[in-house]
Amino acid sequence: MRLLPCLRFGSNRWWLPRSYESTEMIAELLIGRNIGESNLKRTAACLREDPPLFLFAAVSSGSLSGSQCVTLADLAVWLTDNVSGVFANSDAFLGAPVLTEAQQRRWSELYGFFKTLPQNRWIAEGHLWLEVSGTAVPTEWREQWPSITFEAETYRDEVPFPSADVLQQLARKMQHLDCIERSFDRRLHKSKLAALKQLTYGLSHEINNPLANISTRAQQLQRDEVDPRRQQTLQKIVNQVYRAHEMIADLMFYSNPPQPQMVKCDLNGLVVSVTDEFEGELERLSIRLETQTSREPVTVDADSEMIGEALRVLLRNSIDAIGNDGTIVASVVRDDDRVMIHVADSGPGLSRQARQHAFDPYFSGREAGRGLGLGLCRAYRIAKMHHAEITLAGGPVGCVATISFSWS
Repeated sequence: MRLLPCLRFGSNRWWLPRSYESTEMIAELLIGRNIGESNLKRTAACLREDPPLFLFAAVSSGSLSGSQCVTLADLAVWLTDNVSGVFANSDAFLGAPVLTEAQQRRWSELYGFFKTLPQNRWIAEGHLWLEVSGTAVPTEWREQWPSITFEAETYRDEVPFPSADVLQQLARKMQHLDCIERSFDRRLHKSKLAALKQLTYGLSHEINNPLANISTRAQQLQRDEVDPRRQQTLQKIVNQVYRAHEMIADLMFYSNPPQPQMVKCDLNGLVVSVTDEFEGELERLSIRLETQTSREPVTVDADSEMIGEALRVLLRNSIDAIGNDGTIVASVVRDDDRVMIHVADSGPGLSRQARQHAFDPYFSGREAGRGLGLGLCRAYRIAKMHHAEITLAGGPVGCVATISFSWS
């Protein structure tokens, strides 16, 4: 049996049953159909026919508004205006009980009993409904419940919403919300890029200059140093300076990349060429690399240097994830309207959160050994500049990174 949101007094909670008719009416309220006079009349009619919904609205509206005397029309208006907040409340269904057959049978009996009662007695006997799912209702709380008058209802003069199937209206509502969400994501991404560009320009000036001074000084000291251990320490300083400089360069690329130089690019040859660069490292790490190319030539309009760089990022990501003793498969797959470069590995997989944020700057899935913070977002930027898609797929074990190009 479905329930209405809980009613609270002090630390105690009580629950009321929700009928099919009230569920349908509430769904219409939530998607915005009940806004005109005819629909408010339907809400009032539902309150007249459904004692638990009537009791819920009366008690809730009284506790929120502080009013002690309201009409049925007031309840209908209150329910229309407040149903979204009431049902969305994080505490609305917290700790909902698992109903026994005896409790459900008692509520069924009360439905029949209340049909025989005058409606002006519903509030006075309302505690019977609540005590089925909770403790005895305190007299102090019952005294705060408002009295309800059933005089002729008057409603706001608004144009009724056209009648339509509730599921169709809900589908349209969700479609509209999806459109708003996509628009918000685009604006957020645009704003993020603008803020990142401004930050990057500041970093390149304020940090690159001190880094250059540190590197120059460390190299000068290194030339005059005869102690091998000190030379090694100074070299580490130089290496870290270069690493910091590369990170700033990656940020510059992400926020304000150069325009790609489009040429006819052979993806088969590019994959073979890039994977060959890792042959020595993979052999030392005991990682087996398989390269699978398409039987037919696959040529796309692309900047081969940029696509090669994105592929290196994906391979590096797989190597970091595996560590030692594993397998990487780099392949080119041609479909009817798409051509894809896949990089699959046997390393730890990615969580849902990691897949969702993997292409964000400085997000690192270090718990899985993946990600350097900027590498994947650089590959993402390259793919977008080529009107391509880049995705990560996989579960607890293994990961497949894919760059997908339109094929014509």
